[in-house]
Amino acid sequence: LESDEIPGARLELQVHGRRYRATANAEGLFQARIKGPLRVGLHPVGARLVSDGRGRPRRFRVAGARLRVWPAGPGVAVLSDIDDTVLDTGVRSRVRMARRALTTAAEDLESFAFAPALFRVLGARNYPLVFVSGSPVNFYPKLRRFLRLKGFPEAALLLKDFGPRGLTRQRAYKLGQIAVVLDLLPGYRFILVGDDGEQDPEIYAEVRRRHKGRVAAVLIHMVSRRPGAALAGQWYFRDFRDAARELRRRKLLTARDLRRVGVK
Repeated sequence: LESDEIPGARLELQVHGRRYRATANAEGLFQARIKGPLRVGLHPVGARLVSDGRGRPRRFRVAGARLRVWPAGPGVAVLSDIDDTVLDTGVRSRVRMARRALTTAAEDLESFAFAPALFRVLGARNYPLVFVSGSPVNFYPKLRRFLRLKGFPEAALLLKDFGPRGLTRQRAYKLGQIAVVLDLLPGYRFILVGDDGEQDPEIYAEVRRRHKGRVAAVLIHMVSRRPGAALAGQWYFRDFRDAARELRRRKLLTARDLRRVGVK
């Protein structure tokens, strides 16, 4: 979790010959808005650190990135949690969860059976995939590597700025991030995937209330030993093959898709 941020750092980004300036906040995080139109697909993004927060030039090498452009709607997109939705973090034991988070590498992490296969099928249907997690942004490299090792398709990964004030604001954080994603894909209806270990059912119920007509399905992975009552309009499952069957019932997958997930 230790990191050396450069508050106020100024950067220059390059996308298709255009240059954009960005300034990091107190936590070293920054955002940039890229002008369109851009063709659908992945676009390389170059980056250069211009100066630190005190105006001094810095010569550190800055890693590049890729900008993903999805088709304009209408369409269907997938927004999913990570911890104990697709990644078995042991949420049923907070001590175990903390120990695994702090002492394991990406190679040690396990996904739930058939979760990668289902997400590969969703990606193959050209459904935009976005993971929104309450895990610290410091875990980005580890979680990104975990997803690749387990065979999940390429997806956007939004994580939380770690700090004492944010530890108790999971609901507000997720609702805010989900609203941003919905605004960025205005023509899409969303499949929301979460688990019943924390607040996903209540958060997704609020999303449905605030964004009427934007939610195609809510799938809740049952990981609690003592599951509560299912909320209206949400489908609860223990096996990702059952989740695939429900998406087929809603005509969001095909019979061929089910076979690719592993449903016989």
